[in-house]
Amino acid sequence: MADNPIKIGVLFSQSGPMAVTETAHIQGVLLACEELNSQGGVGGRLIEPVIVNPDGSDQRYDRMATELLLKQGINAIFGCCLSSSRKAVVPIIERYNGILFYPSVYEGFEYSPNVIYGGAVPNQVIVPLLEYLFVHHGKRIALFGSDTLYAREINRIVNEFLSDSGGSVVEEIYFPFGTASARFEPALKRVVEAGVDAIMSTVVGEDSVTLYDTFHGVDHGGRNIPIASLTTTESELGKMLPDARTGHLSALPYFGTLDNPQNKAFVAAFQKRYGDRQTPGIYTEVCYALVHIYAEAVRQCGETDSDSILPILTSAVFKAPSGDKSIDLDTNHFMQRPLIGKANVSGDFDIVWRSDALIRADPYLVAYDRSLGR
Repeated sequence: MADNPIKIGVLFSQSGPMAVTETAHIQGVLLACEELNSQGGVGGRLIEPVIVNPDGSDQRYDRMATELLLKQGINAIFGCCLSSSRKAVVPIIERYNGILFYPSVYEGFEYSPNVIYGGAVPNQVIVPLLEYLFVHHGKRIALFGSDTLYAREINRIVNEFLSDSGGSVVEEIYFPFGTASARFEPALKRVVEAGVDAIMSTVVGEDSVTLYDTFHGVDHGGRNIPIASLTTTESELGKMLPDARTGHLSALPYFGTLDNPQNKAFVAAFQKRYGDRQTPGIYTEVCYALVHIYAEAVRQCGETDSDSILPILTSAVFKAPSGDKSIDLDTNHFMQRPLIGKANVSGDFDIVWRSDALIRADPYLVAYDRSLGR
């Protein structure tokens, strides 16, 4: 049935300020599709990714999602990174009863029966990162973010945790996309002079590269001040100066240096496809897992419509490179095992902390104690 492929939408920007991050998403989708197709596809049908480029425009995400669903007759879309683009697409997905596989870390406070949330939410990554910073660096934190919904919501939550845990926010600053080094530099110097213990960053995309490279040139007064991020992955590290990325922290559910058999096979396949000088990060891994979970649901029910697939998806388990991936029936979010990695000069992460258990998503923070480090 190669003449009757299963088409999936791939809705990520390949240009614009988020290109470095969303290209990593696309790599995961394509790797999974090629792997599945090399095995004969799903029920004899090949998976055909239909890739479109919204170029970082929320209006184009909206329009292209509509076109994929109505003109292309595609039911499943793997897409969106920024929360603003997701929020532009979700009403379209719900209106036409499609499925959005959303692969990015995000701020929580959302649920849709038509969305599978593959990224971590605050209770899965913020708490471990802050606890690590409190123990190893201190409680005086500066908050640097891109001027996005995600950054502002994350920092609102971080402010609450710090206030309830004896910490303090030294400064909270938001930067527009395309911020130059000359604008980052005075803000970085100011927080260093104020005695900051760490900079918690929600700066994203290409701007994160500029931030880290600029910070490397700032006099730290001999102090070890890390940038601690919820969004910086191997994709962004790969574009930084080697010394500029070294020693900084990220809290994520996956790093390419994980030592398990399925990840070794995944990294080998990724490097064969994209070059042995690259290491996959969380965005690639989550998209890879989501495509496999979708394919297994289609295989089980023999259909591609939402009403047939969604009940199967919410009970799915996939042995992913990061470990077993399962979707919580109540929230449509992944269970996650958070990790903290310290970036090294090679552009990989050395894992310095890992959770003993999977953490259930609590997207509305209804059950989490905000008091840390007491």
